[in-house]
Amino acid sequence: MKRCAIYARYSSDLQSPTSIDDQIQLCRAYADRQGWVVVATYHDAALSGFGGEHRPAYQQLVAAAGAAPPGFDTILVEDLSRLTRDTGELLRLYHRLRLKSIDIVGVSDGIASGQQGGKVHLTVKGLVNELYLDDLRDKTHRGLAGCATRGLSAGGRIFGYRTVPVEAARRGAKHTAPARFEIHAEEAAIVQRIFRDYAAGQSMQAIAFALNRERVHFPAQETQRGPHRRGWAVSSVRVILRNEKYAGVWVWNKRRFSKDPDTGRRRALPRPPEEWIRQEHPELRIIEAD
Repeated sequence: MKRCAIYARYSSDLQSPTSIDDQIQLCRAYADRQGWVVVATYHDAALSGFGGEHRPAYQQLVAAAGAAPPGFDTILVEDLSRLTRDTGELLRLYHRLRLKSIDIVGVSDGIASGQQGGKVHLTVKGLVNELYLDDLRDKTHRGLAGCATRGLSAGGRIFGYRTVPVEAARRGAKHTAPARFEIHAEEAAIVQRIFRDYAAGQSMQAIAFALNRERVHFPAQETQRGPHRRGWAVSSVRVILRNEKYAGVWVWNKRRFSKDPDTGRRRALPRPPEEWIRQEHPELRIIEAD
């Protein structure tokens, strides 16, 4: 009787966590029809399928497969994209598992690595899954570029501003609807103080020290480059002083993000200036030019 390990994954916190349960139930039903026994289940929630180093359950699965002797004969997944969307990683995993005589079975896509031509099927399916990510990335970037050119938020938090849903979003009541920036009066006053004190000759260190001493409001979290600690630091002040947005000049698309194939982490890479989207937004000006 074959012993199976089930691996399930969903990639975004916008997806339902019940997706994990649905995938496991589908794999269990398949195992029952084959007369196989499920000995372990692994799952990663809200994690991308590109690469594997950032997915703890995936790493546990690979480690268990490499044990001597391995704890299972087959890995069951809903489809191969749940296992990985990286063709190189999929082929590396295939060769590792082949040494241990462990098969990969995709229930929905009908691919089994142990069958004749299994390696070809895995390679083609892996390439399709990877191309899907490339296409999704391009479409997402195109949508964000459209938001930026219309003066809407393309994501991220900027100290001194807040986002509010546009009228269409209020009517549609969808949490992913477009939003626009507006000045946050309390935070904008802090930004003005920082510029005013720096223009008066205070050092960035002195400004940060004064803000911390007076317990001036500090953002709890930042999703863009900027203040990210619990207190004001010299780097926090420096980032604000260098941000053109406070003068009403908004520049988007200066960087692209790519995942490092070794670590699975996103890396920011510069784009050429001709690809930048540069716009004037005087209504969002917090600091005057002089």
